[in-house]
Amino acid sequence: MTPAYGPATTLFLDANVLISAAWKEGSEIALIWKMEGVRLITSHYVMGEVQRNLHQMGQIERLRGLMRSVQIVSFEKLPDIPEAVALPEKDRPVLAGAVQAQADHLVSGDKRHFGSWYGKIICGVRITAPTELLTVLRLRLP
Repeated sequence: MTPAYGPATTLFLDANVLISAAWKEGSEIALIWKMEGVRLITSHYVMGEVQRNLHQMGQIERLRGLMRSVQIVSFEKLPDIPEAVALPEKDRPVLAGAVQAQADHLVSGDKRHFGSWYGKIICGVRITAPTELLTVLRLRLP
């Protein structure tokens, strides 16, 4: 069953989603920003990774445009993620940020680290591939 996305749905965006959307003009992943009624958020931690990976002025300008509709959250203390959730140390704050923000979905294209978790709910957050969101979006387009 495909989950519903709507006004009460919060999407926490991982760095690779933001980077991919800003990487080139007309990026398919940027269609996520056209989803109606969803709330887009990310964290300062994620933005640090994004900034380390975008260097061309065009990419930075596209990112600035996209970020106008993305809330950036900051946390003093992140919740602990169960040790049974096998993630590299650098990815644990991403998931913890999504949990702390009470996101419905953590959207990540990082198949290597999050791929085995796609479709699963961890601490109340569903791990979702961007391709799933794009499929749902296409189904809604006329």
